[in-house]
Amino acid sequence: MVEAEYILARNVIKLANVIMTIRNREIKELGLTAEQADSLIFFSQHAGASAVDLKAYLGVAHQTARGIVERMAAKGLVTTHVSERDGRYKTVALTEEGRALCAAMAENGTYTGRTLLQGMGEDEKKQFFSLLTKALQNITTQP
Repeated sequence: MVEAEYILARNVIKLANVIMTIRNREIKELGLTAEQADSLIFFSQHAGASAVDLKAYLGVAHQTARGIVERMAAKGLVTTHVSERDGRYKTVALTEEGRALCAAMAENGTYTGRTLLQGMGEDEKKQFFSLLTKALQNITTQP
């Protein structure tokens, strides 16, 4: 059984590597870095968020988060405005171009997911999702 568990872990790593390779290629074709792509998705899901919020989400230094926001603003993907709740912070909002890139990333992700699940029946897809969710919970709750 130990060998089967090792092979399973290796196959999960291979799957993750293939998905990351596809993701990185698609992101590069969109003219983004991985951090910018993750940040666009974050800001699309968290209206009124700031670079401070992005810092916590990405687990990076404040300077790094500010730099990401500034580079995306320079590309015309986001705009910043002084927060109505706290004048010390700037909120970040996606521009039309930023929203279009988010939509393109979602489409690419959907295609990758569809490709991953092709040949599986509905019950198999549900079982795969359930087992994958359980495996992620198991591995992320380890001390």
